[in-house]
Amino acid sequence: MTRKDFQLVATVVATIDDQKTRNEVALNFVSELNKQNERFDTIRFLSACKVSNEPQATVSRDEDYHLSREKFIAP
Repeated sequence: MTRKDFQLVATVVATIDDQKTRNEVALNFVSELNKQNERFDTIRFLSACKVSNEPQATVSRDEDYHLSREKFIAP
């Protein structure tokens, strides 16, 4: 995949209205896109996806796993 392809994916992910869903989708893409290109810039991609690491006001036990996953950025 090329930079142009990564930008297209990030643009689409950034349009997801629900912040939790957007973060989850972006992290799933990061995991897979890292495998496609060894020079993939995770930080730049997450920024382009408008991912937020702000904790949510009320966190259930089930969401705790997802929040910890959102805060982790794989190299």
